[in-house]
Amino acid sequence: MPVKRFEKEKYARTESFISAKKQKLLLLAVVLPLCLVEVCVYLLGHDYANIFATIFKTSFLFEIFILAAGMFVFIAVALLAKAALLSLFAAEGFKSIKFKIIKESQKPHCCLTEPIKVWHYRLCLAIYILIAMIAPYAVALAIGDFIFVIASLICVLFSAGDLLFFIALLGRGKNCYVQDFDGIMLYCVYERI
Repeated sequence: MPVKRFEKEKYARTESFISAKKQKLLLLAVVLPLCLVEVCVYLLGHDYANIFATIFKTSFLFEIFILAAGMFVFIAVALLAKAALLSLFAAEGFKSIKFKIIKESQKPHCCLTEPIKVWHYRLCLAIYILIAMIAPYAVALAIGDFIFVIASLICVLFSAGDLLFFIALLGRGKNCYVQDFDGIMLYCVYERI
């Protein structure tokens, strides 16, 4: 939906921005407890010897390479799923999707050049979080090797910004529209007056 429509109709525009320092503190506040919970849940079903056996294997470096590739596959699939859903809700379709890498975190990101309804955007973020954050951990628990848990923790780090954005949008009404920009925590909300 073009931004001009919101300028003509009675919508209040609110820009929200979080500085890089505040974003890193919030990410730490979100990521650290999630990582601790993931490790504790893993240890409930597995013993400590598995952690040390994983680290001191002769094939440890090879496993890290394989898991790094797998981790990037999870992130790529999550990003493409988010972009596909965003394009379904956007009036211009894929023309309104923009891909980039956020310089501060070296994280791939897709954003819209037009606003969509907040609940649509929350759905897209929920799918991204499910694929990039929860699925790798489910695979790690199913396989049982601690190296997979480490890979899932890195995926949590990559998707924590989207989790913060999802949480930030929870207080917005379902009739609001949101447009995100080049950074995860820079967005604009249009709300009917």
